[in-house]
Amino acid sequence: MLLYQLTQWFEERSSLQHALHSGTAEAGGDLQLRIQEVEQQLHAHAERWKNAIQEASYLQFPYENPLVDDDMVL
Repeated sequence: MLLYQLTQWFEERSSLQHALHSGTAEAGGDLQLRIQEVEQQLHAHAERWKNAIQEASYLQFPYENPLVDDDMVL
């Protein structure tokens, strides 16, 4: 779901930038503001995704190999 939302926002950003470059100067301010809003949404969700991955990695147990980790006592 997150990737779908990111894809939608990237598409919206691309279409807004295209409209900004080919459009009139009157709507330029509104388009630029909307582009900034979409970019903020993208950044916020990317940060959430990054933090979720980091938190999940903290929950993993380290790998232990009992055959290598045990010392042989003679």
